[in-house]
Amino acid sequence: MRLAMNFCAVIGRRETPKQCHATGDARPRRGRHRRLLDCFVAALLAMTATAHADQKGDCGTIVLPTGIGVSPGADVTSMNPLYADSLYNAEMAGMMFESLLWINRFDQIDWSRSVASAVTSPDLGTTFDISLRPWHWSDGVPVTSTDVAYAFNLIKSLGTTYISYGSGGMPDIIKTLNVISPTEFQVVLKHQVNPTWFIYNGLPQLEPLPAHSWGKYNLDEIWQGQSTPAFFNVVDGPLKVRRLDIGRDIVLVPNENFDGPKMHFERLIFDFLETDGATLQAVESGETDMANAPLAVWGAIQHLPGLRLVDLPVEYDYNYAVLNFRNPKVAFFRDVRVRDAMADAVDQKQIIRLAYHGHGVEIHGPLPPMPVTFLAPNMRAGEYPVGYDPAKSLELLKEAGFAPGPDGVMQKGGQKLEFTDLDSIGSEIAEQQTLLVQADFRKIGIKMNVRSVEFNQMLSAIESGSSNWDYAELATEPASYPSGEGAFATGAFQNAGGYSDRKMDQLINDSVNKPGLEALFDYENYTSAQQPVIFLPRERLPVLENNRIHGIEDFVDTAGNYSPEQLCCTPERTAEN
Repeated sequence: MRLAMNFCAVIGRRETPKQCHATGDARPRRGRHRRLLDCFVAALLAMTATAHADQKGDCGTIVLPTGIGVSPGADVTSMNPLYADSLYNAEMAGMMFESLLWINRFDQIDWSRSVASAVTSPDLGTTFDISLRPWHWSDGVPVTSTDVAYAFNLIKSLGTTYISYGSGGMPDIIKTLNVISPTEFQVVLKHQVNPTWFIYNGLPQLEPLPAHSWGKYNLDEIWQGQSTPAFFNVVDGPLKVRRLDIGRDIVLVPNENFDGPKMHFERLIFDFLETDGATLQAVESGETDMANAPLAVWGAIQHLPGLRLVDLPVEYDYNYAVLNFRNPKVAFFRDVRVRDAMADAVDQKQIIRLAYHGHGVEIHGPLPPMPVTFLAPNMRAGEYPVGYDPAKSLELLKEAGFAPGPDGVMQKGGQKLEFTDLDSIGSEIAEQQTLLVQADFRKIGIKMNVRSVEFNQMLSAIESGSSNWDYAELATEPASYPSGEGAFATGAFQNAGGYSDRKMDQLINDSVNKPGLEALFDYENYTSAQQPVIFLPRERLPVLENNRIHGIEDFVDTAGNYSPEQLCCTPERTAEN
């Protein structure tokens, strides 16, 4: 629904069970037997019948928009994982650089997708010993512990400008990072912590970066090169960038020296199509192979020739409205009673029914309802401190000292309960949701104006730390261990609105440092009751896919990370390509 900030993208990538590998990969394969057979036959024909496909892959060129299966697209502006401040940048960086630890959609470490082969903490929370499996950069140089240490030093050099600063305690919590051997390193923390928390939220940020290639550049030159394809000649992920044309597209090609499974295409192109209409028109005309199914015209897209609708798992993320606590013009946001009144006024079931055509889930707290691994017991049962109750909203506003003015807008001391939503353009479903939320607020005397801007313009405004905006709707994912230090702690990197609360900080600190899950559950319930952001429902985006392409269900995982090796073609359509 919303164009997405992905501040947590470097905190561990998530994946669905893998299929469609014709290279003997041993990862689990589940269900979809017919599609798996199609892909296997396609790969077999690619190896034995060059008339049907080039040796580089059986699909030729695949074209799709950014944000496929997750959110309406936007331009890619950086390919450096250290600067991945949006989902779209993180999508590209994630296919070029492998994660130290890959966290799957069940909140488990998938060692088959991780550069690390083992992690142990002999003292249960202060010292962590990490081993690396054999892995190589695209130029044949081995990936080593030195590359991890190099990445850590870059993160330290960035300091508070590091995009994930504070999450997992990084980088300040690390006392020393010691290179033991090319395949072993040790991390020693300044104090003991919950080891699960650091393994899930801290260690994955130590993603190896090519010291032998980047080491000749200073930090400013690395910053300047973040959108320059030539800077990224050396990668260890499945794809390399061939061209980036901001405003148009990015072209990726297989890394021929990738140590993982082979690709089934020659080129993967992401078009920067930012509206539902543009993406629908492109997939209908054959210009792209996929598009997020625009739910606003759900009835009209059920049986489009040459295309099929594919349902994807619900993403492990949530929609929310960030509030600018720094702006004195909307100081009423600082009152928890106003925020709770706003949350209780939003009819999420109606939004899912009318705007999402039933494809969505309610979100009332800092975790989506699935998976339930780290979800508080009451939330597993669907019980939250807030929920649709407009009568309660009016009571809360009255308690906060607001009363209806002559125009029906609530006011207090001459200040109206009125603000402006900085809304990103491009998605009809987003526009519908905004209208429904606007109407819900109006019913309890809150006036929300709407100002539509480009996504990157909105992102720039809210990342600037300025006080000249009020409210903006975004989407993000929780950290792998969803303790909230990166989202709602005072000064946190994702805390764009400047929210600060002593009890929140303490609960987050307890969830980070105390063993077990009770402190985490307390944090979740307090966050739902506090509404440091206004949690909003999350749509489930089906995808329109060209009949020749298979594997979209496993290409997109529940956190928006991509596994390009999953894309393959049926043999009969391959021969025509």
